Amino acid sequence: MNESDIEVRTYFARGKNALVARADFSELYASWYLHRLDYGIEIPSEVEDLGRDTLAAVTLHCASRPWREACAWTIKFPTPRANVFAAGDNNTGTVVARVLTEDASPLEKGVFFSDVVEDLKPPRRSAVDFQAGSVFEAVEIFYDRSEQRPVRFFRHDEEDIVMVAAQPDCDLEWLQALTTNDILTLDEIVELSLLEKRQFTFSCGCNAERMLDFIAPVFKQEADGLFGNDASLTVTCPRCGARHILTREALEARCVQDEDNSKPDTV
Repeated sequence: MNESDIEVRTYFARGKNALVARADFSELYASWYLHRLDYGIEIPSEVEDLGRDTLAAVTLHCASRPWREACAWTIKFPTPRANVFAAGDNNTGTVVARVLTEDASPLEKGVFFSDVVEDLKPPRRSAVDFQAGSVFEAVEIFYDRSEQRPVRFFRHDEEDIVMVAAQPDCDLEWLQALTTNDILTLDEIVELSLLEKRQFTFSCGCNAERMLDFIAPVFKQEADGLFGNDASLTVTCPRCGARHILTREALEARCVQDEDNSKPDTV
C-alpha cells in the first residue's frame, strides 16, 4: 500500500442485512489537492466540498461493487452552480474527480448521471433528478431511484466517511432510523463481519499518448483549425483537468501510424 493510497473496509451488518463501507479520506483529499496544484487548477472555495464529498462517495460506492466494474458520475448542481465529475475503476483501484463552474448552466434542480461498465457487458447509463442539497443526499436519491435500494452516508469524523447500503432483506426501518451517534458506536449495537479491504488511489491515467488518440481524429479533419500558426496546442483531460502539450509533428506521426495500421496485410 503506497503512502497516497487509502484503505476502504467493508463489513456485513449481521441481523440487519446491510453493507457498511468506511474509510479515512485525508490522503485522497491531499492527492486531489496536489494534483490541482501541479496543473494550476483553481476552483472556488465554495464548491471544493462538492468535489471532496463526491470523491468520497464514488470511492465507497466502488468498494461495495464487483471487482471488474468501473463507473463514472456527472452531477450537475443548481446551487452552488457546478458540474462535478467523478470516476472509479475497481480494475485498477483508482478514483478521480473534477469540478467545473465556468460552463455550468442554470438549473432548477440537480441532475445525476451514472455510467457503468462491467467486464464485457454493454455499458449502462442512468439519470435521475434531485432537489438542491448535499452530495450525499444526491447519491442517496440516485440509489433509491436507480439502484432501487436505500443507502445512507454519515461523517464519523470530518474526513472519515461511512456508507451503509441496504442488501436483500435489509432491516429498512433500522437503516432509515440510523443517526450519526449510532454510527459512532455501530460496532457496539450490531455485529459487523469484515468482508474485505480494498486500496484506492487518486489517479486518472491520462498522458500525452492518450491525448494523441483523442485528438487525432479531429486533427485529420481540421488540422489548421486546431493549430493555426502554432506548433503545439494544450489539451485538457476531461476527467481530471490535467493539461498535456501536443505538437503538430506528433499528431502527424500518429495519423500516419493509424493509416499504416489500417492497411490490409499483404501476402
